[in-house]
Amino acid sequence: MLLLRGDLRGSLRYHAFAPIFLLTIVAVILASVLPGLITEPVVSKAEELEGKTRLTTIILIGLMLYWLARLLFFPAFVQLIRG
Repeated sequence: MLLLRGDLRGSLRYHAFAPIFLLTIVAVILASVLPGLITEPVVSKAEELEGKTRLTTIILIGLMLYWLARLLFFPAFVQLIRG
């Protein structure tokens, strides 16, 4: 919610991957709503980019390392999760 309100710093404090998730969600929604003539070239380029860089794998590994670091090195985060 902080990112949607324009508070980039606040959203990064809660989750560093929030901007990536928001962009992905917006892209999926736009791809499902816009006509195929517009979305097909964009999807093709995105697929080509992912094939060359393995960006999805890099993001997922980064996400797992990020959560592991938060759990191990930031006890306040664990308390935040517990409530």
